[in-house]
Amino acid sequence: MKKLYLKQKIFSFADRYKVYDEKQNVVYHCEGKLFSIAHRIDVFDSVKNQQLFTLRRRLFRLMQTYVLTDPQGNEVAQIRRRFSFFKPKIDIEGKFGSLTIDGDLFAHHFSIIQDGTTVVDFSKKWIAWGDSYEITIHPDENTGFFVALVIMIDNALHDNRRDGALITFNR
Repeated sequence: MKKLYLKQKIFSFADRYKVYDEKQNVVYHCEGKLFSIAHRIDVFDSVKNQQLFTLRRRLFRLMQTYVLTDPQGNEVAQIRRRFSFFKPKIDIEGKFGSLTIDGDLFAHHFSIIQDGTTVVDFSKKWIAWGDSYEITIHPDENTGFFVALVIMIDNALHDNRRDGALITFNR
């Protein structure tokens, strides 16, 4: 089990995130592209100083869709909103199979579930400058992938709030 802390830089023209371990060392960082039509964010391993993934929002879609690609441009995961009347729903398809997301009414605590087992828990802090999450990743492998998924979900939440809707997930 690994605990990480995600913090979004608030005074920045482009999206910027830093992910810290329990000793407050930066282990991952993310940099958004300022003049990107498709809302692009690159995810880096700060320890190895290498790019892991690129997150993009697909344009011209009826429902919001985000795609995660590796540095070679191969699709690794996709998050897609499904139509619903009362509570928005999100599907996650990835190279590790189909994942589901489960969250609370106020959209502050979430779990990513794979084959009935919780693989990631993350909670948004109620009072913080910018978005701050505490992330618990249960398997020790694929940590970068799950961090990138959390960032994709955070972006989906913010895009919805800009559109005037409160997002919640089915329990």
